[in-house]
Formats: sequence, structure tokens, C-alpha cells
Amino acid sequence: MSDSRLLYLNESSRKFGGFERKDSKFTVVGLPMDITSSYRPGSRFAPAYIREATQYIEFFSLRSNVNVADIGFYDVGDVVMHPSSVEENLKRISEVISYYQSQDKITVSIGGEHTVTTGIIKGVMQYHRKNLCVLSFDAHLDLRDEYMGYKYDHACVMRRIAEMGVKVVEVATRAVGKDEIEYASREGIPFITAKEVRLLGHREVARKVSKTLEECSSIYISYDMDGIDPSFAPGVATPEPEGIDPTMVLDIMSLIVDKRIVGYDVVEVSPPYDPSGITVVLGSKLILETTAAVAKAKQQ
Repeated sequence: MSDSRLLYLNESSRKFGGFERKDSKFTVVGLPMDITSSYRPGSRFAPAYIREATQYIEFFSLRSNVNVADIGFYDVGDVVMHPSSVEENLKRISEVISYYQSQDKITVSIGGEHTVTTGIIKGVMQYHRKNLCVLSFDAHLDLRDEYMGYKYDHACVMRRIAEMGVKVVEVATRAVGKDEIEYASREGIPFITAKEVRLLGHREVARKVSKTLEECSSIYISYDMDGIDPSFAPGVATPEPEGIDPTMVLDIMSLIVDKRIVGYDVVEVSPPYDPSGITVVLGSKLILETTAAVAKAKQQ
């Protein structure tokens, strides 16, 4: 670890998938931050639980006809988090992500609360600043200016990212504040509600999102697990009824992914509220299927 940006990393005892390939294009980073969770804390445990789940699930994607085991992952461990300073943690996350982006890696981040995505995007922007876009699957818009007096909060993450000059597109929305709707309208931030997703179907949603992302040079995907209905993903920090199902998320993703993807994350899994472990397994599956789709797109 010659680069000072890697001093914040702590190697994990478990490797993603149970194996390691340092030459892999896909770098896994755990982000166990859980400071601003406002309802059901515990997302700091998710990186460890998701790594554990990947020891027991299959790595061949029937969707993409890609064996993710052949591609592999380079799991670099977890970013060591300050116990109380969100700003310090975002700085650490940004520096680690920026290092691997500088190595032309696709960063696969496991949160942690959604606030971590602000730090991730700061790191990504050091190498993909021009026309960077973020696609977020989330029940919430996360466009509040502040929440409980904090500017850096899981309810404000997409607002902070939009303020960086990044184009934000949101899918599966169903829990919003009036001020967020007004901000989205004023700033031209498109979102597709969960109800619209069900009415339109995955192909039309993918078409609309792809059209919005046409001018993007680089695309980052963020999966807030509460975007999925709690009947499929009960172990999340802020569950909301009337979500979309995992198949819909994966179908949309499969039609959108192309060579422009520079990273993605899974956030807001809260293992203490996931006694059956199905949310953790679903988070692992989202990572594997997205990896397969990205690998296939970049090979074409």
C-alpha cells in the first residue's frame, strides 16, 4: 500500500465470493458506516454479512450468460470509519474510491447507509467528472437540504450529489417530502415512481431512463435496498410498502447497463432486521448480476 489513500483500508477476514483475483477489473470495497440512520440502524454490519452470503450462492448468471467466477473480484476490505464524524468518513471513502478509479477499476461498494454514496461520487468525480450521471433505485428521493440539522445524511445524499453538478435519475420512488418534489421540479431531476414502474413495465422504464442518460459519459448505479418492496427485502433501514420486485430491478438494469458503467453500490441493508437473511442474499445477487451485465457490455 504505497499510496497514502489506502491507509484507511482494513483487510476483511472474508473475501467476496470466497476467492480473490487481484487482476480483476472489479474492486470490492466495504463501507460500514451507520451514523445518520434515522429509523432502523445496523447497516454497518452489511458488508460482512453480504460477504458471508457470497460464499454460498452461485456465480453463473443465466441473464447474461456470464460466469462471474471467471471474472472474479479484488476485495480490498473495509474503509475504517470514524465513530462519529460523517465528513471525515466521506473524505476517507472518497480517497479510497479515487485511488481505484485511478487504476481504471470498477468500484463495487457495499454499504453502509446511503450517505456513503456521497463520498463515493466525490472519489469517482476525480476521474470521471465530465457528464457523470447517477442512477438510483430508491423508495426515497433523498433530496432534502438537511435532515435533523445535518447536511450529510442518508435523506440528503442525492441532493448533495446533484449539487456537485452530477445528473441524478431516480427509479422506484414512493416516499417523498413536498420540498423534495419542489426541488426535483426546479432542478429538473427526473424520477419514476414505483407505481409508474408497474404500469409501464421494465422495457418502457428502461427506455425512458436510457433516453435520459444518453448524454452521460459515465454512469454510476446506486441500489438502495428499500427501493425493493419489503416483502422481498425486509431487512432495510427504512422500509416502505408498495415497492417494486427484484426481477423488475434486474430487468431494468440489464437493459440499461453498457460500457459507461464506472461503479455501483448496494446500501441500506440492516442485518439486525433481516432474521431470515433474504435481504443480504438479494444484495449479493444484485452485485453479481450487475457485475455480469457490466462485464458482458465491456467485452462487446
